[in-house]
Amino acid sequence: MKVISRKRNKPKNVTSKKVVEKTTSHKTQKKHPKYGTSKLEKDFAKDFLDKLGLKYVYQFEAKSCGRFYDFAIFINGDVNDCSFGNILLLEIDGSYWHSDPRLVTEDKMNPTQKKNKRVDNYKNKWALEHGMPLMRIWEKDIRENPKEVLKELKERFFIADKKLENKVKKNKRHVNKLR
Repeated sequence: MKVISRKRNKPKNVTSKKVVEKTTSHKTQKKHPKYGTSKLEKDFAKDFLDKLGLKYVYQFEAKSCGRFYDFAIFINGDVNDCSFGNILLLEIDGSYWHSDPRLVTEDKMNPTQKKNKRVDNYKNKWALEHGMPLMRIWEKDIRENPKEVLKELKERFFIADKKLENKVKKNKRHVNKLR
């Protein structure tokens, strides 16, 4: 005997309890309302930003230009302080969709890649005009050279290597304060 089940159409103004719980959880990420957060961005946050202990916001909205940046990293750690010199914008660019010049040539780009290129140029220009440094990291570098990416982030945020720091402390000359 075959059982036929019907899907009920839910009224549009009613939200499911699961969705409400999911959005209020502190572990969920803020997603772009249209595109969401990619797996590459989630991996990057977990493997790099969390390990370095940086304070950041997912999908930072630049309201005056109507665009979202993947991450806004706050240098002094205060997420509410959006003053000049406190924010570094970070974009994680997928090799295919953002047409990494090492892999995709201009003449072989599809319309979506061309559009993404224009949007990326617009975002670069907006960040420059507003005095916010913008750092772009390619997927190829994240996947193939994670140590170099980590090194670049440490240099950018002046994060000292703990092993090196401990070695310097051990090699410091002991000064006797008693006389």
